[in-house]
Amino acid sequence: MPHRCIPLLRQTGFRGALFLALAAGALAGTARAEAGRSVAAEQAFVEQGVDVDVTAGNANQARDQAILQAQREALARLFRKLTPAADGRQPPAVSQGELEALVAGFELEQERASSVRYVGRFTVRFRPAAVRQLLQQNGVRYAEMVGKPALVLPVDATGAEPALWTDGPWRQAWSQIGPVDGLVPVALVPPDPADQNELPAKAALTPDATALAHIAARHGAGQVVVARLEGDAAKGYQLTLSTFVPGEGLSPAETVPQSAFVPRPLPVATDTQPPAAAAPPPLPAALGLAVATVVDRVEEGWKRRVVVDAHQSGQVAVRVPLTDLTTLVEVRRRLAGVPMVTQVDTSALKTTEALLTLTVLGDVGHLKTALAQRDLVLSDMDAAPAPTPGAAPAPASATPAEVHYQISLAVAPS
Repeated sequence: MPHRCIPLLRQTGFRGALFLALAAGALAGTARAEAGRSVAAEQAFVEQGVDVDVTAGNANQARDQAILQAQREALARLFRKLTPAADGRQPPAVSQGELEALVAGFELEQERASSVRYVGRFTVRFRPAAVRQLLQQNGVRYAEMVGKPALVLPVDATGAEPALWTDGPWRQAWSQIGPVDGLVPVALVPPDPADQNELPAKAALTPDATALAHIAARHGAGQVVVARLEGDAAKGYQLTLSTFVPGEGLSPAETVPQSAFVPRPLPVATDTQPPAAAAPPPLPAALGLAVATVVDRVEEGWKRRVVVDAHQSGQVAVRVPLTDLTTLVEVRRRLAGVPMVTQVDTSALKTTEALLTLTVLGDVGHLKTALAQRDLVLSDMDAAPAPTPGAAPAPASATPAEVHYQISLAVAPS
């Protein structure tokens, strides 16, 4: 028997009024996802700790030039944060007026000034819509979605016995970094007896996907990275990275020699620094570079998986199973936090399901990853065979005539 469409105009009384209110929100066919951006997503367009040092004819000139320089440096940093390094793109050239239109505001963190010199540190906030427009007009692919934390398991295989949960140089190197300016928070897996019992150090040398899945679930992580370090300071280190992503599985191990370590300075976790008298011997500089390399791999991998491409715009028709209208309202709320979904249209509403058309900047594979970060599951209703390894992801259809995908809630609203 076909599903019966809901007769909206015949609902009466309190229940009818409530139903109409929910339906009105659910059926806002041309509502833009822009209006529902989360605070975390907006934070991607903020650059903190931008240092400038300017000398000019007088103090006022130095300060004015410093503000402009801080804004330009912040824009360059934002560009590096949002765009895949593999694309090799340079920031678009902007005039002073265009730069001012991109900046929503700035805050002074600290400053020192003399009669001709100004030294300051700024926080610069950009207008997300203006930055998106600049990137799209210049054909720049970008990512802005803030991912769930990436948790790192630092396996130290430099000695006779592997170490994971005990304190050693490799784990110390991780404990010394502060928050990194990126789209994915990267941190150590916090000590947990359940984790230690399920994944001892020797087992972590060849990590098991099931154990990593349990660790990710326990800590609400978007990915778990097993970073195995081998070698020594004299002969050089080598990293082997294995990444587990819920819903995607365990990736093949990637080996990174010390010659390919990323020379990226990372912030120091000042709140964990011991007193000078009790400070341990300095760690080999290569360990800091190894940490930076893992962080860089996580960031670049994430950007590739959720990249927004204005040249790959299309539509995806999806089915949403309903228990009641609050399910649809919750699905739409979560969709509003997915940057690559620019529009959500409700094309049909029945007692047991809703049909939505999503306008998407990117392909279906990227969409699935992005939805998972908002606890939405995108599944293929056709149960098509798995794609050939290395094959390009299926593009979004320009005009979806049939529904091939389904969206459901991975975590029910509280």
